[in-house]
Amino acid sequence: MSPVIECFLVALRLGLTSFGGPVAHVSYFREEYVGRRKWITESHFAEIMSLTQFIPGPGSSQLGAAIGYERAGLLGGLAAWIGFTLPSALILILVALGIGDLSGDHAQGALRGLKLVALAVVTGALVGMRKSLAPDLRRIVLAFLVLVTLWVFSYQWMTVLMITISGAIGIFTLSAGEKIEEQKTGERGLLGWGSLVVFFLLLLVSINDSGPLAGIYRAGSLVFGGGHVVLPLLQESMVDGGYMSNEVFLGGYGATQGVPGPVFTFAAFLGVKAEIFDNPWLGAGTSLIAIFLPGMLLLGGTMRIWGSLRSKRWAQRAVNGANAGVVGVLGVALLRMATD
Repeated sequence: MSPVIECFLVALRLGLTSFGGPVAHVSYFREEYVGRRKWITESHFAEIMSLTQFIPGPGSSQLGAAIGYERAGLLGGLAAWIGFTLPSALILILVALGIGDLSGDHAQGALRGLKLVALAVVTGALVGMRKSLAPDLRRIVLAFLVLVTLWVFSYQWMTVLMITISGAIGIFTLSAGEKIEEQKTGERGLLGWGSLVVFFLLLLVSINDSGPLAGIYRAGSLVFGGGHVVLPLLQESMVDGGYMSNEVFLGGYGATQGVPGPVFTFAAFLGVKAEIFDNPWLGAGTSLIAIFLPGMLLLGGTMRIWGSLRSKRWAQRAVNGANAGVVGVLGVALLRMATD
């Protein structure tokens, strides 16, 4: 089987079964890509996960696309993104067209059961990642401090700050581990820098445009970690912009909570209801591209830059610290899922 097709099919299955939001998605990805298929090591998985926390966009989708890229290049990354996005996008388009209802008692009961399954998956991922990414006392203490801090201070920017601090602590207190060969950038490096240029040019254009697609692109450009924090930005452009009522907007967002896959596929629903084009499928498709594109452009640029840095010994120590911080991030996310 072609590696690209394999990336698509594996991601499609994950897109059909990954309930529970971005944190649960990471756990499903780890189980599939690290545990079952061994496409990527535990350390490299956590490294990419840390990277996605530093840039705007849908974190779990960026993680899946990055793994697809590692497996089969640009086409592999694209295939992984399409596979993971397709199921929930199709469901939400049908809901927007008036087909399907996710508010019934039976559907809600099933969703509660699926969320319990997601809780168990996250618990297993936390145990496994603790063993490999925080194997000694220093990193266990570091992970615990991150967990406690994020539990007490639940601001959106705190996750990025704590991973940064963990990396800085790692530089001065942890060993570098095995030597990593430096990656040659070449044409791929130019492609990475080109991705960053395109991202900023499109962002500048969107700031001066009050249209729905521009608003969706801005939302995808400015939200860290993805998930539910994108709601107020989309609400501002869609509801305040007069493209739909608040009731329709919140109804679509409620439906998004009942489907697997990335929360950003809510844009497909918005693309239909905002009547961006006469053809609702075209509106949904362009809206999906608009919300996912900025995060993927940033991912492409930062991965190329990081590829040339990660062979440095200080960078490896920083990664070891940041990875321990990721364990703390996952731990506090598990606590919040359990209390919810």
